[in-house]
Amino acid sequence: MTIKLLGIDYGTKYVGFALGNTLTKSSENFFSFSYSKKNHLEQKIIEICKEWEINQIVFGMPFNPDGSKNDMCRQIEKFSKKLLIKVDVKIFYHDENYTSSDFKIEKRNENVKSSDNSHGYAAKLTLESFMREQL
Repeated sequence: MTIKLLGIDYGTKYVGFALGNTLTKSSENFFSFSYSKKNHLEQKIIEICKEWEINQIVFGMPFNPDGSKNDMCRQIEKFSKKLLIKVDVKIFYHDENYTSSDFKIEKRNENVKSSDNSHGYAAKLTLESFMREQL
């Protein structure tokens, strides 16, 4: 069975999304979303999960260099636990460190055209890394 995944690069104002599946172990669609209230973000995620029949969500975690959790990691965990009440998916966390650097390299190499997609691209990189390492 092919598992459909949603990668999320969570931020306090902008969130990046990437869609992927276990058949190709890649993500094709990525985009960014701005929000002012967390319930707007929750609703967007619920809509995406229903529309794309998502089975698993992978949140990128910005761990400290020593691997410990910081305030943003705790915010992500709190948000994802609330989300689990509203949508029937499995949730995973994956290290997202260096995705911004990778984005800058890709942009410099002209593989990415718009800086507006930086959060979506970070979600794509995190999701693909998760699939390579965990699936």
